[in-house]
Amino acid sequence: MSENNEERSSWLWCLKTISLSLKIFWRNKQVFIPIFTLLTLPVSLLMFSLSLSSLPIKSRIYHLESIGLLSSTRFEAGHVLRESRDESLSLLRLKSLYFLPNYLLSLLSAISVVNSTSSSFHSKRPTLRTAFAAVRLTWKRFVATSIFVYVSLLLYAEVPRVMTALVYSPGLKLLVWVIGSSIEVYLMAVLGLGLVVSVVEERFGWEAIRVGSSLMEGRRVAWWVLSGLGVLVTGWIGWRVERAMDGLDSRVWTVVMSGWDKVGLVCGYGLLVILSYVVTTVFYCECRKRHVIKDESEGESLVTV
Repeated sequence: MSENNEERSSWLWCLKTISLSLKIFWRNKQVFIPIFTLLTLPVSLLMFSLSLSSLPIKSRIYHLESIGLLSSTRFEAGHVLRESRDESLSLLRLKSLYFLPNYLLSLLSAISVVNSTSSSFHSKRPTLRTAFAAVRLTWKRFVATSIFVYVSLLLYAEVPRVMTALVYSPGLKLLVWVIGSSIEVYLMAVLGLGLVVSVVEERFGWEAIRVGSSLMEGRRVAWWVLSGLGVLVTGWIGWRVERAMDGLDSRVWTVVMSGWDKVGLVCGYGLLVILSYVVTTVFYCECRKRHVIKDESEGESLVTV
């Protein structure tokens, strides 16, 4: 297949995946709407609440850091550094308060949506009962895989920062940032597929991530594009919030944004969470139709059906 045909095939695959995902969502709205209301909407509310609550602390940290850079004496710089460290610890404690409820709701929503989407893809009619029953059966695998996902993203986050710090040319810095961001999107794509594998199959941790990466063979560019679209939409929502909050006190922010703006952003993010799970599951199911994963311990490899 020529390069142009491969590129065309990737775009067609993206459109097919999005179209099928929307059909599955609409066909099973009696399941997805309650999941949205009970799970992903609260996740969105928690995320926005955390952003709003942490705004004053972040502003003080940035202010102290700028003062520290301009300090004329080591004693003054050390005092400012201690204050900045105390504020950072306050921010960490605040985030820890939000972590557990956010993680639990995300776990419930991810497993229930993935199970419902997989059932619908295979012509089975999902229900809320079967969706939440899947949580009881698969939550341990999902938790184990999510730990691998978190550690992988945490370790990679330092790589672009180190590489950028080693480069002095603005043009090279931009190039490093573009390459680093592209790799990060690809990494997120692989890890997200691994989470779906841990729900649908009896695999977890690194094994689930390895299987997800193997399933992407022949469709890596398409999945990278789809993941990039999701990152762009998420970034746009975050940009809207930051733009409204930039330079404003948190109490003022609640007045500046209209009620419909706030409702739209919160609901939009909650809906995006569900759709991302649906799209990832549909992509997994389509790839699973094309591939059969053999156990590496038996010395067998990926076979295209």
